[in-house]
Amino acid sequence: MSEEVKEGAAKKKGGKMPIIIALVLMVGGGGFFMMKKGGKPVKTEVKLGKEEILIPDEFIVNMLDGRTYVRAKIALKGGEKFKAEEAEHHNAEICDAINSILKTTSPDDVVTAPQVKKLKIRIAAALNKIFKANEEHKEEEKKDEKKEEKSSDEHGDKESEKDSEKDHKKKDEKIPNDWDSAEGPIYQVFFKTLATQ
Repeated sequence: MSEEVKEGAAKKKGGKMPIIIALVLMVGGGGFFMMKKGGKPVKTEVKLGKEEILIPDEFIVNMLDGRTYVRAKIALKGGEKFKAEEAEHHNAEICDAINSILKTTSPDDVVTAPQVKKLKIRIAAALNKIFKANEEHKEEEKKDEKKEEKSSDEHGDKESEKDSEKDHKKKDEKIPNDWDSAEGPIYQVFFKTLATQ
């Protein structure tokens, strides 16, 4: 009798074991695939232009401490639709923005790679602000021309819907690690030279 009870108990334990193993494999496998999915490189809809846009000016600027100066030569990379002529057209504004950023930077803030990356992000944001303001100005001119042809109510509703869709896409967009900005037209900033003295 006792042998039969032992055999029955062994069968019950054996019956649960495959279920437990299957559950462990399912949970572990799911976690593995989730980790693999997260490790894939981020795909973006924006494509970078093939050529670097070199800013012809070399920047020699006194830094925040007033004793150190920085010497920098900078190149940019924009989206594939961004043309070098646009950068040339706004050269004075670009140089002013970069000079202002370098003047407000401490020499201690350009020592490590992450610090230089932060500086690139600041420059990209400032330049994109310049190009965005110009783009908005052009769009306003186009809207004024269209308002003359169509009624302002119908046109305004359609445009505001399009603008909100664009903003939503930009917020959700993820960018690769080597980019310095999520919003264009400038996505990467390169220091051809960066030296302090």
